[in-house]
Amino acid sequence: MKAFLSFLLLLSFLVSCQNKSSEKVSERIKTDTILQKNGQVLSYTVFDKQLFKMKRDRTVYSDPYQKRIAKLVEYYLDKNNQTGVQFQLKNPEAKLGYSVEETDWEGVLYTQIGLFTMGKTNMKTFQWLFYNAKTQELYEFDVPKNTPILFKYR
Repeated sequence: MKAFLSFLLLLSFLVSCQNKSSEKVSERIKTDTILQKNGQVLSYTVFDKQLFKMKRDRTVYSDPYQKRIAKLVEYYLDKNNQTGVQFQLKNPEAKLGYSVEETDWEGVLYTQIGLFTMGKTNMKTFQWLFYNAKTQELYEFDVPKNTPILFKYR
């Protein structure tokens, strides 16, 4: 009887340890999805640092829209391959954030998203994004060419 109870105790201990180790793995890599109007599901790895959020105008955004913008920012950070953005992501001391405001570009209303790093005394924007809520298209703004370029969802 003692041997049986000892066996059960050992078994429950091993199962408990296994569950904790699998929880640690799942805590490290979290994924999320964004559902598009056309039924496409965008899957991405959630950004592991807290992003600062800044609103730059008086536009009132609904909670679901704010959440969508936050998810799009994380999606973009996960899926882009631009050297400047990747450099900021790899910097362990970088305090990253994004700003949101409405803008009109050539007659189309966009939500403009500025990705930035925060220093002790300043803020540096390293990428501008334009989001068209009607078409659900995301654009990277090419500053030298002064034009938005469609970001292809992957």
